[in-house]
Amino acid sequence: MKKILNVLLILGNLWFGMAQNSANDCSGAIKICGDGAISSNADGVGRQELTGSNNCNSQEHNSLWLEIEITKAGTLGFNLIPTSSDLNIDYDFFIFGPNANCGALGNAIRCSTTNPLASNASTNRTGMNDMESDTSEGPGASGNNFVKALDVLPGETYFIVIDRPIGNSPFKLEWTGTSTLGGFPFPDGPRINKPNDLETCNSNGVSDFDVSSTSSEIVTQDNTTLTYHESLADASDNLNPIRGMYNSNQPVKTIYARVENNMNGCAKITDFDLIINDGPLIKQDNILERCDLDLNGMEEYVLTDLTGTILNGLDPDSHDVKYFQTQNDAINYRNAIESDYPSTGEESVYARVSERENLLCYNIAEIELTLNAPPQIESVGVFQPQVNSNSNTITLQVSNASDYEYSIGNIDGPYQTSTTFKNVNSGFQTVYIRDLKGCAIVSTEIVILGYDSFFTPNFDGINDFWQIKGISSGNNLVHIFDRYGKLLKKLKTTDRGWDGTFNGINLPSDDYWFNVRLQNGQEFNGHFTLVR
Repeated sequence: MKKILNVLLILGNLWFGMAQNSANDCSGAIKICGDGAISSNADGVGRQELTGSNNCNSQEHNSLWLEIEITKAGTLGFNLIPTSSDLNIDYDFFIFGPNANCGALGNAIRCSTTNPLASNASTNRTGMNDMESDTSEGPGASGNNFVKALDVLPGETYFIVIDRPIGNSPFKLEWTGTSTLGGFPFPDGPRINKPNDLETCNSNGVSDFDVSSTSSEIVTQDNTTLTYHESLADASDNLNPIRGMYNSNQPVKTIYARVENNMNGCAKITDFDLIINDGPLIKQDNILERCDLDLNGMEEYVLTDLTGTILNGLDPDSHDVKYFQTQNDAINYRNAIESDYPSTGEESVYARVSERENLLCYNIAEIELTLNAPPQIESVGVFQPQVNSNSNTITLQVSNASDYEYSIGNIDGPYQTSTTFKNVNSGFQTVYIRDLKGCAIVSTEIVILGYDSFFTPNFDGINDFWQIKGISSGNNLVHIFDRYGKLLKKLKTTDRGWDGTFNGINLPSDDYWFNVRLQNGQEFNGHFTLVR
């Protein structure tokens, strides 16, 4: 049973030393050093060594041996605290000394085998303290879980056996007594530091690490031995040291460094992580669009147009970017393609971004190639529900209107997806239509009517004639009617306008109607008022 310290060792405070034997046995006892803090799990029995008359009628079940050396006089006790407070968890302990040895332990000078449930205890904690007077208790219902603390002197050594006959839970020890005031009565361990983590990068998730490169960070003290281990249990038992490079296939692997003071056998453990990063932090999902202006279904894509976007702020001088047709080619770094890449769209290519100093440190971005078609507009109609002099509201009539966006009068926009425009000046206007992808822009000319809602033919030079505005060319006809539908005047939009007469006779103030037929096929009806 070589791996017994497999849970909850407090790395920042644990100072100990031990031989190359199982800590289930006296010969492999963990030597307590420094502040003596320990948190562990008794597991297994090893060789049965609890014999003699003063062992509180018990033997080893799941045992852990500790050795303490005293450097300061006073009383020494401890609280043994199981991680679980379940009363079914029963810990016992036995103490041999002073100055006993594994071949001649003698009788236990302290022992406690009280069972928490049998003794109706409110807690499963046990230990020694200055308030107790008995030196042994148990088994079963006998006792209250605590016995008298030790009176210790410098130079003395003791063995403490922690045993768990019932249940399963790790534990920790808290040292008490007058000998712990102002410092702990145990030898100092080596002075060590927690090193920085080691990081590398490989998208395959496998990398070699030189764990020994952390040695100067961990310890500078002479007369020490530093070893590295894969597990806390191996570091605790000083087993299976890592030699040479360590190959890791985990994103984060914790390594344990054990430093032993060669003068007193005390050791301290610290840890650090081996971290394998996925690769450069790039923009992994990208779209590259082209416009099929010649409608041949093929365009040339310039893949390097996306290099800056993919690098996502990374230094281009420190990274190598290559493009591939398939993700598998990108992973294996083979069959790179040129930046100028002809395609019909509807496919993906892949960019591999590698650190120039370490091509195995890479990441892969997908580039979706999209080929957009330009607008294909057969005709544009105009619906103009109301007509006035200048500020008009119109609606464009376009097939598949939702596929496009529109601007009137300015090719640079602003563009809108709605086909209705307000406050549009009358006359000839250019409509610009582009697809929603911004592929291309087509334009066409439309006519927007404008006219005054009334006129005053009194020959004062103001509003003396009624006419359609904004259309000053072409063969566009205007017909004017009275309220009964009688045709009063026929004129062109290029004429001066109507003066309010019929056959030379002034017509009275009233509402009159008109019909406009434009040469592009548009037709409008409306009415206006003659005021005298």
